[in-house]
Amino acid sequence: MEQSYKTPHVYSVDGNPSFSQYPIRPSCPVLVPTLKKQNTDRIKACVILILILALIILVLLACGIFFIFNLRSQIEKITQKQIKEAEGQHAKFTGHKQPIKPSENIREAAHLTGKSSAANTLLWDDTKDIAFTRGVRYKDGGLIINETGLFFIYSKIYFRNLICVKDLELEQTLFVRTSRYPKDMILMETKKNKYCVVKDTVWYINSYQAGIFKLHNGDHIYVNVSNTNLVSFDQTKTFFGLYKL
Repeated sequence: MEQSYKTPHVYSVDGNPSFSQYPIRPSCPVLVPTLKKQNTDRIKACVILILILALIILVLLACGIFFIFNLRSQIEKITQKQIKEAEGQHAKFTGHKQPIKPSENIREAAHLTGKSSAANTLLWDDTKDIAFTRGVRYKDGGLIINETGLFFIYSKIYFRNLICVKDLELEQTLFVRTSRYPKDMILMETKKNKYCVVKDTVWYINSYQAGIFKLHNGDHIYVNVSNTNLVSFDQTKTFFGLYKL
C-alpha cells in the first residue's frame, strides 16, 4: 500500500515564489548605549575622583597638624631645657636658685572714675565699669608708680550747683607725694571764678588739666579740689588717669 505525502503549496507572483505562508523569525535587537547612560558613567567617575582628592587633602591636613603639634612639643622641651640650664648657671654663680621669669613689656596706664568723697583729696574707682589700672597700683586716692619714666597725666573735674554763689573760687590741684621731697609737690593747678552771674540759677563748669612729667618708682599721684560738695562724681564727667610714654 502506497503512502501519499502532502507537499506544501508554492505560490508565485510574477514568477517569484512567495514564502509568506511561512512566518519569518524576528532577529534579535542590537542594544545601543544611550547618551543618558554615558553621562551617568561620567558623573560617577567624577564623584569617585572628587572623593579620592578629598581623602588625599584630609590625609595631608592630618599630617600637617601632627607635624605642627610635634614641632611645638619639641620647642617647649628645648625651652624648658634652656631655662633649667640658665637656672643652673645662676645657681652656680650666686650660690642659690632663683626662678627666671620671662620679661613682660607692659606699658603702665590707668583710668580712674569719680567716687563720692568727703575729703578734699578725692577718692576714685579703679575697677568699676570703664576704670582700670595696668602696671600701676591704686591706693587711698593715689596712683603709685612702679617704674621710673615719662608719663602723660590728666584729670577732669565737673563742678555744678543749683544756685550761683559769687566770688566762690573753684580749685583743682594735681600733686605728687614722694620720699625724695619732704613736702607734697604740685604738678598742675587750675582755678575757676566768675563761672556764674545770675543768682538762683543752675550752673556747671569743667576743670581739665593735663601734662607730661617724669615720675619715679614709688611716687604717689593725687588730685585735690577746693569744694568736694560741688563735684559731680559721674564716671563720664569726673576722672583721673595717666599712661607711660
